[in-house]
Parts: sequence; structure tokens; C-alpha cells
Amino acid sequence: MNFDELLKSKKTNEIWDRYCGFLDLSTKGFMEIQNSLLMEQIGLFSKSELGNKILNGKHPRTIAEFRQMCPLTEYDDYADILLSKDEKMLPSKPMVWIETTWEGGKAPIKVAPYSEGMVENYKDACLACIILASSKGRGQFDLPLNANFLNGMAPMPYLTGLLPDVLEGEYTVNFFPPAKEGNAMSFSQRNKEGFKMGLQQGLDLFYGLSSVIVRMSEQFIDGSKSSSKANLGQFKVSRLANYGKAKVIAKAQNRPVYPKDVFNLKGFVCIGTDTLHFKKKIEQYWGIRPLEVFGGTEVTCIAIESWVKDGLILLPNVCYYEFIPMSEFYKNLENPAHQCKTYTMDEIKEDEYYELVITTFKGGAFARYRVGDIFKYEVASEKNDGVTLPHFRYIDRVDPVIDLAGFTRITEATIREAITLSHLHIDAWFARKCYDTQARPYINLTIEVNHPQNEPGIDNADLIKEQLEIYFKYIDSDYANLYKMLGIEPLKVTIIPSGTLAKYQSTIAHPMQKVNPNHFDEIEVMKLAFGSGQRS
Repeated sequence: MNFDELLKSKKTNEIWDRYCGFLDLSTKGFMEIQNSLLMEQIGLFSKSELGNKILNGKHPRTIAEFRQMCPLTEYDDYADILLSKDEKMLPSKPMVWIETTWEGGKAPIKVAPYSEGMVENYKDACLACIILASSKGRGQFDLPLNANFLNGMAPMPYLTGLLPDVLEGEYTVNFFPPAKEGNAMSFSQRNKEGFKMGLQQGLDLFYGLSSVIVRMSEQFIDGSKSSSKANLGQFKVSRLANYGKAKVIAKAQNRPVYPKDVFNLKGFVCIGTDTLHFKKKIEQYWGIRPLEVFGGTEVTCIAIESWVKDGLILLPNVCYYEFIPMSEFYKNLENPAHQCKTYTMDEIKEDEYYELVITTFKGGAFARYRVGDIFKYEVASEKNDGVTLPHFRYIDRVDPVIDLAGFTRITEATIREAITLSHLHIDAWFARKCYDTQARPYINLTIEVNHPQNEPGIDNADLIKEQLEIYFKYIDSDYANLYKMLGIEPLKVTIIPSGTLAKYQSTIAHPMQKVNPNHFDEIEVMKLAFGSGQRS
């Protein structure tokens, strides 16, 4: 029976066990699944040309040998084979290729092959997300047949665009806008049209990028402040009474109409780098706590929250997970030759931070792959869902990558290129990710300006920002969308006296900071620049 048939037959227990049964596993049971599937994958991987390249011709027979023989890898190690889409070199024949940008503003793209087994796992993960998003307790969920589903995510060839395909024939939903029509629209147009259809016909499910959801919500709220015919014209007659009631409630509470006054969602799924900072605002606007999901091009969907929606729980059958402690990460950042120690899920410690490493199952292409994301293993006693598996909090991308709202990734190379193209006399700089008062992320770029003698230059931070943004937008088109689509000002420039960073370096004994002068602790530098730690 497919999901539709199980739902019609009200086989709630069977649905829960099939898609959410992993929440009942112990860590020991989790690792048994992990080890069994990894042994299967080692056999497939080591026999392939790609595996032969990564393993340098070695053939591990055990998990211990695999972890010893296979080095930690990054996308550079796979690029020549994957970017050419040479299927005969892969562990399994791909059913579909998924892609994303490799680095903000930089070509080529990254692509990842998905075998039939990987696509099947992705379908199960998507259904688990939908179930848990509508769940109020273990074994309890509220999903209608033919649900109205606003899919606020990117279409194929991005991973999120695979959702309509995997649900087809399994769970019948009305996508707003329909997948085929939506694929012909821009990202912004698709979201606007989907939201408009939701206003007209009602919504049951919403899946979107957290930053986009907040922006769409704020635009709805701004529009609700007007009682113009244009706003009322968005509703069918059958929904006008509902909107009228929402206006009365909002007026009584002396606030504008929120989406929660108009919609009665069954489930809300959100994804994106800065979801932790947006979740409270989403709940405030929509009246429902969103379910956070973690996934990516190389890893597929690998982590979902339980019905309590307070911490990510890894799926046991998608990837094999290893964890690099931050102490090891920084040793490797300081010395690239350092071989990081990794730990499995039954070896990691509560309240510690780790970089995630994965090996894809079911004939996937990636082995001991450094995903580039940091997670915190949260304290188990603080969770109240009764799930004994570790709960994780997604923190951010690894240094030195700055991910802005899931839209673009800014690296040191991107910033250097923008500065070079601008011809501004910026001698030294450092950048860090910050959040404004509305929890929106931006880059805080602190610079030293030193003009050659008798040559005029710019010393105004706002003007320098305007100059640099011209080149950020030129290098990275996604950067321009941050303001246009999300209302985010992605860059702030602060000027400090010339020589401050050199002075700071002279006070630091740690060799990494001497080798990499563009990464500094901002507060300490400001103390040196302005004497007392007060910012000018």
C-alpha cells in the first residue's frame, strides 16, 4: 500500500512505524544499521573506478580498515569524475543528478549522482518530514488527503525540486504553484504565485527556505495593513469571511493581520543555514512551530526533528556519520597535513561541537566526505520527547565560509576578488558573520585603508560599501538577491586605523593567526583600534 492508501485506511500505526520508526531506536540499534549499510557500501565503492581513485587502489574488508585506508575527502577529490558525469566510473548507476553552486560566485557547479536506492531513501525522508511536521506527539499526526502544499523551494536540478517527483504516486497533494508551471517561473515569481494560490484556496502544508518564509510573511503583514480592494480580491468569496474575522482579531490585539489569523496549517517544514535565528519569528507569524530539516546536495536529507521540534535527529539509513571535534578541526585548519581524528555517533560527547563527515549509502559517490557544517550535540536531559538518540543543533558553515540565509556562500577568495576589482586601497581586512536586530545575517567587513601619498581615496565606510557591493553582485548573482528578495543588507563596512591588525598579530602567539591574517577576533581588534573597546 502506498501512503495515500495507508492514509485512507487510517493505518496510523503502520504509517508511523514505516516512516518514523527510527525515533524508537537506541544508539546501539542505530549503529547496527549504520555498520550493516556501510559494509554494503564499501563493497560497491571499492569496486568502482571512483572508489579505486579515492582509496588509492586499496580494498578494505572491515569498517576499521575503511576508516584507516580512506582519507577524509572534499569535493575537489571528486570533481573531475562527477562534473563529467561519467556514470561508468561510479558505484551505482545514477537515477538523477542533483546540483548546486560550488562556491558563491565561482564556477563550476557541484553535482551529485543519486542512485535508485538514494532516491527511495529521499522519498521516505520527505514523508517522515511531512508526518512529523503535523505531529503533536509520538504516533500522532494530522495529514489530510489531497493537501494544499505551498512548496517554497528551488526546482530541479536542486535537491528540493525532487520533492514533487518522489511524492507522485505515493502521496497526492496540490502543489502551489503546480510543479510544471512553477519550474518555468523565477524563484521569486514561484513563491509569490504559490502564496497567492494559498490565499485563495487555503494551505495545509508549507515547505520553504526559512529566510524566504520570513520575508514572505512580512510582506503579507505589510499588505494586511491596507484594506484595499486589491488585497480583498486575492480571496475567494468562501474565504472572505475568514479574512474578515482575522482583521477583527488583529484589531482587537492592536496589531496587523498575521498569516496565522488567515491560515490553519497542519504542518510547516523549514530548511536553511540560519533557520535557528528565524524559527521563533516564523512561529510568531504562523502560530505553528516549524519542523527543521537538514540536507544538502551531497548528503540528501539526513536529519529531522521529532514532534517536539527541538533538535535534529540523524536518519540511520542514508549516510554513515563520523564527527570531527573542533579541537581537531582547528589543528587541521592550522596545519593542512594534520590527520583529523573522527568519532562515530556512539563515541561523541554531549555539549560538544563537531564537523560532520559522511559516507553515502546505496551506491552513493561520497566516502568520508567533509560536508563543511558544524553541529552541536545537545544535552539529552534537556529534551522532552523521550527519543534516546542524540539531538543536534545546526550551528553554521565551517570557517572560513560565510553562508548568508542559505542563498550564497562567501569565502575569503570572493572577498579578495571584490577588493581587487574595486581598486580600493584596502591594505588589511577581516570578515565575520553577524546578525541584525531582526536576526538577519550579514557580513561585517572590517578594513584598514591606506592611500599612497598624493593620491586621493575614499575614507567613508558607506561609500566603500557601495563600491564593494558593485563587485560582490558582479561576482555572485545570488548576493544581489539577498536584498531584492529577502530585504537583507548583506554588507557592513567598518574602518579601523591603519596598522591595527599588524599590532594585533604581534600580541598573538597562536601560529594560525599569524599565517592567516584575515581572520581575527573583532572585539580584541576593536580594543586595540580604539583603546577601551568602545566602537566609534
